[in-house]
Amino acid sequence: MRKSYVIKWALIICFVIVGSIPLILSLKDSCLKKAVRAKDRFKIGQLIKYFPFSKESSLREWEEKMLRGRVVYIIEQDQAESFVRAKSTKTASALYYKVKLDVSKQPVISWKWRVDKFPERSIPERIEDTKEEDFAARVYVIFPAAFFTKSKVVEYIWSNTISEDTCGTSGYSKNIKVLVLEKGKADDWRFEKRDVCGDYTRLFGEGPRLDVGAIAFMTDADSTKTSADAVYDEITVGYK
Repeated sequence: MRKSYVIKWALIICFVIVGSIPLILSLKDSCLKKAVRAKDRFKIGQLIKYFPFSKESSLREWEEKMLRGRVVYIIEQDQAESFVRAKSTKTASALYYKVKLDVSKQPVISWKWRVDKFPERSIPERIEDTKEEDFAARVYVIFPAAFFTKSKVVEYIWSNTISEDTCGTSGYSKNIKVLVLEKGKADDWRFEKRDVCGDYTRLFGEGPRLDVGAIAFMTDADSTKTSADAVYDEITVGYK
């Protein structure tokens, strides 16, 4: 009996190890291909940080800010490509990464994303709304100040109904400016590359006086008490 038990587990372990080799090689190859694609696609002059999200440990560098419950952020793989999936069920929490970017050096941020499910609303979607202020996908660039109330934020969103290139002020703070990059459901990834200072100047009416201190992304559905689902990948920051 013991011998049979040992052989059984030996076979299982052997299967897991051998079976995982193609997956490991696939993930490694995927990561390398992503790096090449990101460099070619976004043409960032000086790379500061690149997140291919190729393994579970990729999220360890990010910290979580819980606002109302916890959004599930997990690494998933589809056809040898890995990414972060964010699933919110009546929750709101963001992942953020601290990184200092000198605004005098023309910082840029790029990423790709896709929304698979939008929060369900009972009222029309508006940037300044606070009653049902949920969006399926958001990316933030944060300019922290010594006093929290002086901090500034540029927020990029994927909206269900608001037209692309619409901009406005968050209903929560005049220091949070919002820019709609995508509208409606898409069957494939959408790629973004943003001139951080250019967007800041457009939204705030003046150039940034504070350096970038962090970036973040979030999917939320707490205000509508529904659910939302989005995926993120290849988040990259650097200089032109």
